Amino acid sequence: MLFCLLSLCLSQATLANETRQYYLNSQDSSTFCSLLVLPEGSTIKGLIVRDYSRLPKPEDLGNSPYQWSNLALENQLAILYTVSSKVFPELYADPRGPMYIDQLIQAVLHDYPIPRNNIFIGGISASGFRALRYTQYCNAGKSEFDIQIKGCFAVDPPLDIVRFYQSVHWNGDRLKAGMKEEAELMKAYFKNNYALPLEEFAEPYHENSVYSYSSGNCDRPALLLGTAILLIHEPDIEWWLKERNASYFDINSFDITGLVTCLQYLEHQDLELIETSGKGFDRAGNRNCHSWTIVDEEYLINWILARCEE
Repeated sequence: MLFCLLSLCLSQATLANETRQYYLNSQDSSTFCSLLVLPEGSTIKGLIVRDYSRLPKPEDLGNSPYQWSNLALENQLAILYTVSSKVFPELYADPRGPMYIDQLIQAVLHDYPIPRNNIFIGGISASGFRALRYTQYCNAGKSEFDIQIKGCFAVDPPLDIVRFYQSVHWNGDRLKAGMKEEAELMKAYFKNNYALPLEEFAEPYHENSVYSYSSGNCDRPALLLGTAILLIHEPDIEWWLKERNASYFDINSFDITGLVTCLQYLEHQDLELIETSGKGFDRAGNRNCHSWTIVDEEYLINWILARCEE
């Protein structure tokens, strides 16, 4: 695929950074695309990749309530927002998803003096899942451009597609509020993206997982060895029970701790799990453990900077 290229500049009171947009299809600038935001000055220490369902508008970049992007740019880290799928939520049932991220990252590396050994990727929820899957894709030697991820961070991501399938089909009707709505959404996702139900053919569910408890092995987690991993979640089971009628089996903490046990068994050399308490709130101020607010954004950027090579 050929990259088409758009360039524009931002000039705001809170943010004045060059931005550049890439997209894989000249007829479609909303999917399979990316938005690069560059730090001021000539030095770029590294690149942070965040995969979203849609790109932020350049004019809105300075208006986020979160500070991670400002902190990254102030510390000479470039940011690449990508969109690697037309599906929401995307859990990479389509193996081409990591390939699209691969191409979008390479376009930026081709155009800018970004150190190839300082590429980081991460996200929350399904975006965190995709970040870990892309890391596994690279570590398995599948990157067309030999891209390697120095560090991957994931905030409360689902990781085990088998567990997720079972949760929404076994317990979906009993869940409450947002999780009940999500269960219905995911039932449709599984029906549309998998040729056979899990009960008849489990292999693709295992293969598309970052980690799968029922696989009985640590083969998928082993593909994260050699990459720094930071996992963050808030396992407030009292809140999950009261507000969502969810058990441990229904929340992503089940997957996250399972992945950590595998990586510890494999003697991963740079692994960190952060369990927060009382930090999860949505943008309206309502309690929600599944929220970016559980992230200490200054700590996250320092975690990345500490792993940047000169």
